Amino acid sequence: MDNGHFTHRTKLKDKLRTLFAQIPNLLSTLRGVCAPLFVWAALTEHWRVAFGLLVYAIVSDLIDGPIARKLDHATGLGTRLDHTADFAFAFLGLLALSLHDENLVPLALPLLQLLAFGEYAYTGPQTHRSLIPSRLGRYNGILYFVVVATITTQLAFELDWVPINWIYGFCWLLTATTILSIAIRIITRFRKSRGTN
Repeated sequence: MDNGHFTHRTKLKDKLRTLFAQIPNLLSTLRGVCAPLFVWAALTEHWRVAFGLLVYAIVSDLIDGPIARKLDHATGLGTRLDHTADFAFAFLGLLALSLHDENLVPLALPLLQLLAFGEYAYTGPQTHRSLIPSRLGRYNGILYFVVVATITTQLAFELDWVPINWIYGFCWLLTATTILSIAIRIITRFRKSRGTN
């Protein structure tokens, strides 16, 4: 009977471990789901709702990786899911702000971000190591969120810490660095392909 009880407890622990191991992927998936909700909130000017969605996106992005590593469940699928959710939220966030009546962000930025992510995610064999961004691409990815966060926070709490025209000008600079990041990755891939031939 003791052996049966021990076996039952072991199976229960295994099930709980398997369940907890899915938490990082669940956090990333929910972040992706929040992206279209952010679009609705921004376009209908429910800025407090948009801010809440943004906070979840940032917090979940900060903790899903460490949780996966703590549970020893860092996988290629989890990496792709995390990066795709990050892209979806930043892209749709920038797109919503660019389509807002006040044209808060130049439309060129989210469109080029879409192009950059498509180039970044494209590889021959789909392995999680292919999703390693360049240093510039990583900085760009962070700054996309910074732009969305700055505008959303100011509108949610009626702040004017950073003039909107400054943010708009910064977006054009970020557009330029996005183009540069795309060019760097294409050149790097071309050189590597020539080196293997």
